Amino acid sequence: MIRVLLPLVALLAACTAPVRDDERDGVGPITFVDGRDTTANGQVHELVDRWNEQASRREQVKFVEMPTSTDAHRAQLTARAQDLEGVRDSPECYDVMAVDMVWTVPFAAAGHLEPLDPGEFRVDRMLPEAANAARSPDGGKLWAIPWRADAGLLYYRKDVLEQERVEPPTSWEELRRQASEIAPRHGLHGFVGQFRRYEGLVVNMAEAVWAHGGDLESLGAAETKAGVRAVADGFAQGWIPDEARDHDELGSLEAFGSGRALFMRNWPFAGPVLNGDGSEVAGKWGMVALPWPSALGGWNLAVSRCSANQKTAREFIKFITRDDNQRRMAELAGWAPTSRALYDEPGLVPRELRDSLLAARIRRPSPHYDELTGVMQESLHHVLDNPGSVGQSLDQLADDLQRAAEGR
Repeated sequence: MIRVLLPLVALLAACTAPVRDDERDGVGPITFVDGRDTTANGQVHELVDRWNEQASRREQVKFVEMPTSTDAHRAQLTARAQDLEGVRDSPECYDVMAVDMVWTVPFAAAGHLEPLDPGEFRVDRMLPEAANAARSPDGGKLWAIPWRADAGLLYYRKDVLEQERVEPPTSWEELRRQASEIAPRHGLHGFVGQFRRYEGLVVNMAEAVWAHGGDLESLGAAETKAGVRAVADGFAQGWIPDEARDHDELGSLEAFGSGRALFMRNWPFAGPVLNGDGSEVAGKWGMVALPWPSALGGWNLAVSRCSANQKTAREFIKFITRDDNQRRMAELAGWAPTSRALYDEPGLVPRELRDSLLAARIRRPSPHYDELTGVMQESLHHVLDNPGSVGQSLDQLADDLQRAAEGR
């Protein structure tokens, strides 16, 4: 009788035991991928080294640097994820991926990412807009953890404005007036930004639209059309130079850093470059928060679907997004943190960047973001040469975006 009961007891125990997800509970070595580590003294490498020093030999992290170009970075991540679709425990898996915030939802929709528990990572302590960009468009599943944030700044020639006895602009109209009136007196272009046909164009045009009270999700609104027309008029009137049609971040930085422009919209990375060797404006420039909402930039950390050691992957993400490590990266790498508490620490984040970040807005997350941004780039670049076509172009763009959002 006992011999009969023992198998029965074992069977019942197996039926009532919790189901173990071997990958989700998996512990072991992982690979972490991010862009090229251009920080002073390799702070990302140092962060990984500190994890490896305190972790067990079984949970060591290998750091792999992606290409400098974000397009090439994304293409390599996508190709690897597609190659390993449906595969677990492959040594080729990128277990933890640093992904641009606008890539997060498309990567999730393609089945490349594992959903994460907001409570496990205390996401409620992070910048709300950064956390929103890491979720499904309906605010549901969390697909990544915000790691570093970014926001636009307005750089200006401090020496010129001081000579003119004026303060930096606090509105689009003041920017237009100073760029069109003051800049020519000093032989300068008025304003440069990122207007080449790429994602930077969408960012810059969204900010101009927000400056006029509009929104790229309401393309038919008069305020939205006014914002797009303001940029097109800037080119037509000459205070935004023709060359800016081909500027990305580095192109606009070269124009401003060589002393050819009065104002520049760019990201925080530009500051150290402007004070470095080869800059014609070292000691002559200043910066303020954008006088209107910035587009929020930044990078998230996601766990790959192919990872067989997801517990280690999650613990590693929790380690590098801890407040002490975010503080260290702010101090030594100049990265803006995603933890809200760190913005209350005096001197940690420059006031100008803090103000711009806390007012920043996200580009709407979408599984079809590639299609949406491609359509917007084509239409918005077209109107830079055709200010009179703004109304018609935006009406057509609204129809095109609706089809793209439906995956058609």
